[in-house]
Amino acid sequence: MADRKRRFDGIRFVALLKFGKALLLLATVYGAYQLLDPDTGALLTQWSETVTDRFMRGLLLKAIAWVGTHASAVYAATLITFAYIALVLVEGVGLWLRKRWAEWLTVIATSLLIPFEVWKLVFHPNGRALILIAVLFLNVAIVVYLAQQLTISKQMPS
Repeated sequence: MADRKRRFDGIRFVALLKFGKALLLLATVYGAYQLLDPDTGALLTQWSETVTDRFMRGLLLKAIAWVGTHASAVYAATLITFAYIALVLVEGVGLWLRKRWAEWLTVIATSLLIPFEVWKLVFHPNGRALILIAVLFLNVAIVVYLAQQLTISKQMPS
């Protein structure tokens, strides 16, 4: 039993994926929060003048203006993202410690995201479709793997 707890396997790999996801989300929140700083907005506006493509410059200026006029939406999004980061970290720590509840939590939470990923692929395809397909495949693989682990551990005698 001690060997099983020390061994690096698929469950610990999924935990590492969760930790990486939490770090990426944290970096995203930090970046979004930095956009709320008026100095950053002014710097981005100044930088946009160096963009030679008029269409891209227009998009950039619209995005800067949107953030400036919808600061409360950015704050709300960062709060929701912090809550999601907490969930992802709870999943990761629970999986690393090999807690059965964490496997259930991860299966449920990840399964709930799959329909949204499919919807985005079908109704809003874009240039990042390959990335979305890879994320969808990874999430389905995680759900299938953890569901198999839960089934296997349920069949083992106590």
